[in-house]
Amino acid sequence: ERSRVNSTGKPTRMAARCLMRSLTKAPSAKRCTTLQALRPSAVRGAGAWRGFSAGSSPAASSRDGAYYPEPDFGKVVKFDFVKLQPVFDRYVKFNFTAEDLERFPAERVRLAADPRLRPESVAPPEEVGELDWNQWFDATISIARIDDKVSGGFQDLIYTRLEDKDLMARFGVALLEGKTLNKPLHNNHAVPREGAYYRMLQQTYWLAMHSWLIHTKQHTIQETEGLWGSAVCALITRRTLEWTWLVVRLWLMQEDVPSMNVVSELEHFMEYSFGFFAALDEAFKQEAPDGTARALQMQEADFKEGQIGLVPLVKHVLWSNVYNGAVPHDHPQLEELTVYLIRQRLAMESWPRNSFFTARIAWADLPQKN
Repeated sequence: ERSRVNSTGKPTRMAARCLMRSLTKAPSAKRCTTLQALRPSAVRGAGAWRGFSAGSSPAASSRDGAYYPEPDFGKVVKFDFVKLQPVFDRYVKFNFTAEDLERFPAERVRLAADPRLRPESVAPPEEVGELDWNQWFDATISIARIDDKVSGGFQDLIYTRLEDKDLMARFGVALLEGKTLNKPLHNNHAVPREGAYYRMLQQTYWLAMHSWLIHTKQHTIQETEGLWGSAVCALITRRTLEWTWLVVRLWLMQEDVPSMNVVSELEHFMEYSFGFFAALDEAFKQEAPDGTARALQMQEADFKEGQIGLVPLVKHVLWSNVYNGAVPHDHPQLEELTVYLIRQRLAMESWPRNSFFTARIAWADLPQKN
């Protein structure tokens, strides 16, 4: 079920579909499902990653990995005749410890007091009005694959997050620097640096998180669109993810991963990213079915059975993925990233349709915590 990458470095059109399709297949002793393969404990047991030294793997943890999402397919709600697969009401479940369940109520109350998590603290975007004929023409020729005049704005938008080193430093995420793509002709003895794998995984999560925000917005819009609008949404997701994996591929090449291992390493990073996407999808579906703003305003009496609160669950997903469960649950950088992601989700849900189609959108700011 792994996605394949063509000779140009871009994933094939079926890449995302194949990876997500693997989530819908019943697990068996002969098949390791995607989310199971995402668990760092399973990876560490296999020794060194191809292309990276053993010392570059994620930091070892005394935890047994039980906090990572597990495949859990609920009831079939419909059949997708486009993807030719059933659609379930859930794909993952969260494995919480008794300590987690005791901590969540206090976290929910403490983080709810942060004024940056109030829906009114995120400035609403400006509406651009109806699409003019030039914008409609650009989108149409992009759908027809004559040219791509749509996805460039989204790629630029995401890339601004990779260039903002001060913002990334607030979350403990830093891009690997010091190497370039300009390699000598005979570069046989070059190897990735010590600790490069974990740092690159973190920066991949940072990149993928913003691609996920773009994808979730187009998915929301696509549900109510006709054929033309649905095609534009599909184009945005496909091109944005293709660009995302191309960036990760260039990072691998820059870090001197052997050329014969680049594709397999890229597949591993894609699997981690899609598992991260699935966990975030489930978190917002479970805790914010009526929108992020409504979820942030819920009181204790409003929670249904099984709900723990949006903020604690999003923080738990970030803790177990971006930080690999290696930092305390009250770590300031973890809490800052939680606030950042929820603020971006609030902004994303308020983006108007036409503003989104023309990429005239902006990320929400993140004021300093008092």
